[in-house]
Amino acid sequence: MFNSSYLICSVLFQMALIPFTMSRYTIATFSSSKLNKYLPLDKALRIHIHLGYTMVSIVFSATIVFFIFFGLSCSEGEEAFCDKFTSEIMITGYCILGILLLMAGTAFFRHSIPYELFYGVHFIFLAMYAIAVGE
Repeated sequence: MFNSSYLICSVLFQMALIPFTMSRYTIATFSSSKLNKYLPLDKALRIHIHLGYTMVSIVFSATIVFFIFFGLSCSEGEEAFCDKFTSEIMITGYCILGILLLMAGTAFFRHSIPYELFYGVHFIFLAMYAIAVGE
């Protein structure tokens, strides 16, 4: 049986790693040490991009699965499942998904949009952390 706590832990772990991959001073310090042999810090940008797209994929997929599960249960007349679509936890999930899709969209088009827009939108991650931790 699938346990959603594993999914939540996976997303929260990736949320913890993503800012680390953009900590340039820390990366520069550690990449010139012996730690770079075991942890490829010279590839931090690629790791950051990979973690970001992976997190968006996981959250998007989980949202689709939740829609299918709750939608099927709701269509069978289970009122409790219908109420879940507007519950606080689902609204939190909608907000996090929206923020992630906005960030992924600007990241995907980063070469064709102004850099300031890309950079500014990426600071919305602070709101995502506040929403995720506040829940």
